[in-house]
Amino acid sequence: MSGLLIQGGTLVLPDRLVKGDLFIQKAKIAKMGSFPPPKGVQTIDAKGLYISPGFIDTHVNGGGGRGFMENTEEAFEVAIHFHVQHGTTGLLPTAVAAPLEVMRAFLELVGEYRKRDRVVLGAHLNGPFVSPKRAGAIDPRYILSPSLNAFRELTGKFERVVKVVTLAPEVKGAREVVAAVLGIGAVPSLGHSDATYEEALQALRWGLRHFTHIFNAMRELGHHEPGPVGAALEEEDVTMELIVDGVHVHPVLVRLLHKVKKGRGVCLVTDAISATGQPDGEYRLGDVRVIVREGIATTEVGALAGSTLTMNRAVKNFMEFTGCSLPEAVRCATLNPARLLGIADRKGSLAVGKDADLVIFDEDLNVHYTILGGEVVYARR
Repeated sequence: MSGLLIQGGTLVLPDRLVKGDLFIQKAKIAKMGSFPPPKGVQTIDAKGLYISPGFIDTHVNGGGGRGFMENTEEAFEVAIHFHVQHGTTGLLPTAVAAPLEVMRAFLELVGEYRKRDRVVLGAHLNGPFVSPKRAGAIDPRYILSPSLNAFRELTGKFERVVKVVTLAPEVKGAREVVAAVLGIGAVPSLGHSDATYEEALQALRWGLRHFTHIFNAMRELGHHEPGPVGAALEEEDVTMELIVDGVHVHPVLVRLLHKVKKGRGVCLVTDAISATGQPDGEYRLGDVRVIVREGIATTEVGALAGSTLTMNRAVKNFMEFTGCSLPEAVRCATLNPARLLGIADRKGSLAVGKDADLVIFDEDLNVHYTILGGEVVYARR
């Protein structure tokens, strides 16, 4: 019998922790819990460790010194491997607004990797249909007015690659782009937007149900004008990215968000750039020069420019900031994003028959093993 047996660990289920073993066969979870150990199989001793579904990062620009928008196989390989080492088994390479030919080359490369590397689940387009008022680290030269023709020119032939499109729904023409995004089976997401509360609610009526890095690059939550944040907090059936690095969103607001949402719909993301895992210095996000000091990435004018966060650290920070349980924090990094992408039937939780994409970590969220399709692709030395 061939397969992989993980013994003596604690299984992280969506709602509880359970001591038990896990057996993988043919790239799927075959058994969980207490059962006679199969003979003649590879074994991992997970005593004192947690066995979790692999993390799914729906907003990541790069890592390990390389950015996805370099549009080279070498950059993709380095960035993917870096995040795999930190427990990510599924991700959406993310492109900020750039020249059309650069964004299409990016989509082409993501499409190629989606066929050959199970980590790559598709692409996230963070622009170009956003508000110049809330550009943040997006180069305003490449922001486009939303229109059906512009969307088709950008995504034509790559419709199946695109999974999330961040846009500003208050800009004229956005409604038809929201409809087009939904039409290709992707997720339209409010972000880099100056929308008012009423404009955000209107976008929800169009079918938009997701918010890109909530609190960041959008109209602030105010007591006179609640803005998009107010709409996201009020509506139950919405999802939202959250960057939990302690810089993008103050821990107090992370805690308040958790009290309102109880983890429902919260998708932890890194928004990591090439500087992640690298020393302080100068880097690039698309065509924008980024300066990293003490791990904080900003543009020359001081706007936050992505993060240097990893998914295992995001889970740990979320637990520390909110006081929530490990299963709840893990759910925000696994099952919630899997549901967002429509792949929860095979990824995002531990269950017999699901893909054997796993991460094994200790109580400090240090990753000891990352497993993809039943194969150990990273082992801590």
